[in-house]
Amino acid sequence: MFHSWRQRAVLGSVVIFASLSVAQANPTEEDVFRSINQNVGSTVDVSKAIPYLLATVAIIILIALYNNYRKRQSYPRKLNHPGKLTKELCRSINLRSVELKQLKLLAEEQELEYPLTLILCPSVLGKAIRSPSVRVDRAVVKQVVQRLRQSLAGGETRNQKSE
Repeated sequence: MFHSWRQRAVLGSVVIFASLSVAQANPTEEDVFRSINQNVGSTVDVSKAIPYLLATVAIIILIALYNNYRKRQSYPRKLNHPGKLTKELCRSINLRSVELKQLKLLAEEQELEYPLTLILCPSVLGKAIRSPSVRVDRAVVKQVVQRLRQSLAGGETRNQKSE
């Protein structure tokens, strides 16, 4: 068809000028109103905004959780289990298992639920020691009392030194 570059250049310039003349044509009022109607009447595609909305909500939740984590105070673990509390107390005053068994026997005779009551309340321990008992080894209980006195005396000397 068009073999020379001049023919192609002429054809290209004709196409460009023709398109420019159409683009420069002034639209009528009817065309303007029709265009406005089409733009205003078109529906908005919300599905494109959903991922951005979800990401924003997720970021807000993460920020709130982080602030809550920073403000949280750490408390020492509570020893609500009597067995754990017994082990912890035995460890702190260096009670052996034989001595703990004797305290358990004394607690049973005194109808106490926990043997720790004997350690924590000296008057109950004194009452339990004075009661006649065949099953309790008095020598072991005496060692327990001496150990409790030493731990209390050690605590008092520590408190006096810190003052």
